[in-house]
Amino acid sequence: MSPTLAAIRKSNAELVGNLKGAPVPVIVGGTSGIGQGMAETFARWRSGRAHIVIVGRNEAAAKEIIGTFPKPPTGEGDSWSHEFNVKSASEEILARHSKINYFIMSPGFLATSGRDETSEGIDKKLAVHYYARWKFIDLLLPALRQAKEAEEESRVLSVLAAGTALGKVDIDGLGLKKGYSVQAAGYSAPTYNDDLMIQMRQSLSSLSCFD
Repeated sequence: MSPTLAAIRKSNAELVGNLKGAPVPVIVGGTSGIGQGMAETFARWRSGRAHIVIVGRNEAAAKEIIGTFPKPPTGEGDSWSHEFNVKSASEEILARHSKINYFIMSPGFLATSGRDETSEGIDKKLAVHYYARWKFIDLLLPALRQAKEAEEESRVLSVLAAGTALGKVDIDGLGLKKGYSVQAAGYSAPTYNDDLMIQMRQSLSSLSCFD
């Protein structure tokens, strides 16, 4: 018989609540939706005893969310936020935390117009839903590995439109430079994301990667 939702919640709360020390979860896209819910729940289960990092495009929302977290005993945890910039956010995270226990990505970008490129020539929707995720993992790997080597939790979770992937990638149309449409971008990003996590699981067998 499958476990009930209440049983799953109880198990998760006990697992997170019993972690030693002050774990470090980094949540990209933590200023709304699923990411916000994860940040708030983690803080509640830990009674504030964690170093929670929220990365998002809305700094005011991040500060407001952090302000609702339970206050931990002195020296047992703190939380902070950073704007959604992969390079600078990663640099500051690594400067402040030598290890990361949970790296969670759930950033979203809604666009109903045509292709809108970044200064690097990447479609903004794909940049948020795929390319930024890959780059974040690549840059933060040293801290994830450090947690694993310390025999602590070291997990990567990428949340994006589960069950909607196409199952195959058009090699001749990577990045949707040709044949772009909102629907094509909507299906391609989850497909790229699934493939990314599969490759991460295979090449980084010491880490737990999920999507």
